[in-house]
Amino acid sequence: MMLNYEILNDLSRKYGDSFYLLDSSVFTQNYGEMLHAFTDIYPDTRIAYSYKTNYTPRLCRIINDQGGAAEIVSEMELWLARHIGVAGKDIYYNGPYKKAQFIEELMLLGGHVNLDAEYEIEIVEEIARKHTDCMLQVGIRCNVEIGQEIPSRFGFDVASGALQKAVERINLLPNVHVSGLHCHIPFRTLDSYIKRMEALKDILKIFPGYQWDYISLGGGYMGKVDEQIAKQLSYEPPTFDDYAKTVAGGMKDLFSGSEKRPTLIIEPGSALAANAVRYVTRVVNIKQARDKKIASLSGSTYQVNPSVKDIRRPITVYHSENGSAQKDYKHLDMAGYTCIESDYLYKDYCGALAVDDFVVFGNVGSYSVVMKPPFILPDIPILELMEDGSESVIKRAQTPEDIFMYYD
Repeated sequence: MMLNYEILNDLSRKYGDSFYLLDSSVFTQNYGEMLHAFTDIYPDTRIAYSYKTNYTPRLCRIINDQGGAAEIVSEMELWLARHIGVAGKDIYYNGPYKKAQFIEELMLLGGHVNLDAEYEIEIVEEIARKHTDCMLQVGIRCNVEIGQEIPSRFGFDVASGALQKAVERINLLPNVHVSGLHCHIPFRTLDSYIKRMEALKDILKIFPGYQWDYISLGGGYMGKVDEQIAKQLSYEPPTFDDYAKTVAGGMKDLFSGSEKRPTLIIEPGSALAANAVRYVTRVVNIKQARDKKIASLSGSTYQVNPSVKDIRRPITVYHSENGSAQKDYKHLDMAGYTCIESDYLYKDYCGALAVDDFVVFGNVGSYSVVMKPPFILPDIPILELMEDGSESVIKRAQTPEDIFMYYD
């Protein structure tokens, strides 16, 4: 739905001066377009949505309803997946910190636990001893070098032989089999995926003839970005088709002569969620500090994504009905409500602005609603505008009572 000042002002009166606006239809469209880009080249492809990127249950349900899988990294996310009805076989459990109880739970459900370190192998060995009547499976994460300055801290090192030894050790268990290979490297450039596929080719040579049920190439995929964001990047943002040609095309080439091809698992998060959420804030005040004009907003950079401060997200300003209050500014900075000096949401804004205007930030669905703290103010709501003009409260605003009820 198209926004205007009247709609935003009405929502603000009901829910506060800052809130997230979710558009689940955009998320659903992203899922379909990305999946089809890959399956057109390599039909045996599944999307396992990265819950950690944005675990809003409505989004996770969409993935499940569309036939996708869940990529989780904690028992909290495992609880969510099970709570919304995701079958065990459709859950892929990654991450460096897994408790024995939840490894066992998912393995017995027929899920996919991608082991990250030796302590997890020890846990699996104990589980195997407890359940000798069950045939169990696990996946394993590889640690590869593709030119990064700092080595990854995740997975079993390929160069030293640790990956091969881990697979052999697990497969010695009479009732456990290594069925999956996980290779995730957190870079978004197309070149990094080209190198990832080259690394996969070398790994497959270590295990000639091995029957992998699935190969996960992890996440890190970039979604649709606004032109303003694209201009700030040092590389051309890849499209879904670009990624598919490299990854799905690479899998097609690697297994062209195989009787049984492994399922390709891709684990997008930002690619699906980033442009499906907008962040609404109101202009509270405009002041002069020496030669700088600063607008104070009702929001904060900590509610957008505190780990990414060097990217300016696209903004749209919705002007209040009091047009006479508008002034044109050059190089105005928009600051947040916190007491942190560096809390700026946007710098060098040029254009009209006034107190009570709304500033809406786009492309904020990635690592925003999951990383923000209740810092200084309680958490803000997530809303979705419906086709009939009404709004749906996806998550209500947090209250002080919500925060302090857990303190003694």
